[in-house]
Amino acid sequence: NRPPSARGLPARTVDGFVRPLLSALLCDPDLTTSSRCADLALRSFARGRLCVPEGGATALPELLAATLPPGTVRTGVCVTDASISSVGTKEHGEISCRSLLVATGARAAAELLPGLRVPDFHPVTVLHHTAPTAPLTEPALLLDGDRRGGPVAHTTVMSAVDPSRAPAGRPLISSTVLGLRTPPPEAELDGAVRAHLATLYGTSTADWELLAVQHDSEAVPAMPAPHDLRRQVRLLSGLYVCGDHRDTSTVQGALSSGRRAAYAILDDLGVRPDQGTLQLPTAA
Repeated sequence: NRPPSARGLPARTVDGFVRPLLSALLCDPDLTTSSRCADLALRSFARGRLCVPEGGATALPELLAATLPPGTVRTGVCVTDASISSVGTKEHGEISCRSLLVATGARAAAELLPGLRVPDFHPVTVLHHTAPTAPLTEPALLLDGDRRGGPVAHTTVMSAVDPSRAPAGRPLISSTVLGLRTPPPEAELDGAVRAHLATLYGTSTADWELLAVQHDSEAVPAMPAPHDLRRQVRLLSGLYVCGDHRDTSTVQGALSSGRRAAYAILDDLGVRPDQGTLQLPTAA
């Protein structure tokens, strides 16, 4: 694991850009992530663009579900037991199946399939504010490259990226705080975040309104070295698992593991993917 300085980057570039960018991309403020995974994150950043699904995080699964026959997808169902041939549910009893794919977070997958490894996690807290006017009009990710001591790792005027997410006629500012296992009281956290945002955006935040605080203590599986970038998705013939915990802990990793699992299922069922039966988005 060679540090960035060993690769010819000036210390100011490393501390003022590379470190805060990697912290944002990996949700890892202490940068304990394997350098191989960090290199992949930087490669994706350099080759593509940062983006979000238009309409919110649920847009992508809704688009995928829309390509399936009506009634194929059931939501709001609590799964209590899973095996190769059946799934136990609270609402519908036992449902028989030919093959089973567990596409959940790492902890839920381990609860359904005992023996799976549960990794450590990076917590993520996101605060959403609105304001009388937008503090920035361009769709940009703002990093604290100078490390001014505030809690915000990165922030963006989300309404400049995706106007459909914002309150009618008002901007939406979304800011991410990393590393909080247990967030402080909402008012205390909001005060610290708004003070930091005032410095980052160079404007007063006294009249900003807090819309929501979202906290997930297990948001991102940790990837310390050595990290297996391609954990098995085929556990047995007929039993499969996918998610960011089977690849890299990114949206790209989740999509990649899902694609690998889909190909494994088709292969075990004797279906050729080139027959037009599989069309999944590829990671950028």
